[in-house]
Amino acid sequence: MPVLLLKHLNNDTLIGVWHITEAVDELMEMVSLTAEEQRLLESYKHEGRKKHWLSYRILIRELIEESHQVTYTDFGKPFLKLDSRNHHLSITHSGDYSAVVINECCAVGIDIEKSTKRIERVKERFLSDEELKFMDAENYQNHLTICWTAKEALFKLEGNSCFDFKEQIGLEPFGYAEQGVIDCRVRGEKNVEEFKVFYEKIGEYFLSFVVGTD
Repeated sequence: MPVLLLKHLNNDTLIGVWHITEAVDELMEMVSLTAEEQRLLESYKHEGRKKHWLSYRILIRELIEESHQVTYTDFGKPFLKLDSRNHHLSITHSGDYSAVVINECCAVGIDIEKSTKRIERVKERFLSDEELKFMDAENYQNHLTICWTAKEALFKLEGNSCFDFKEQIGLEPFGYAEQGVIDCRVRGEKNVEEFKVFYEKIGEYFLSFVVGTD
């Protein structure tokens, strides 16, 4: 079973991470799809896209045994529709990994990314001058990747409505570690919200997730 991580952070928050080692046919045997979902799957041409799509649906089933359906807002933010009540949901996938976070009451966001040199070429697009100053020189690439995943998780929590990572999403200074918590703030049109983003290293990847307030 390629489930790397299943967490019950509290009574309301569930997290799952899947290491995708299976072929599409193997994944399809693990999940029951509706006719509409089957058509959507068949519309994807790339095998990797199909694997991502199937694996996070299997993850949701591992976390939520109740009958459910994944729906989306106009901004593309997913929700988990259950027979009894709806849940907040965030989905991420990168390379051979997919992950989900589910919460009954609060908005959530999650992101997983592989640490690569490419992040250094785009750092000034998503980090302010102040944020760039506290990057760890010895772990530069990894530190940048953590920052990206943290901001991406917050972007997803906000319903994909917070578009400027550099100006609207701010990270308080934090030292490099393979696991930790980042104090963050998101500037909206009328207010500033504060959050804590949790992150951890999984192989060559970094996973970040955040849970909002009621």
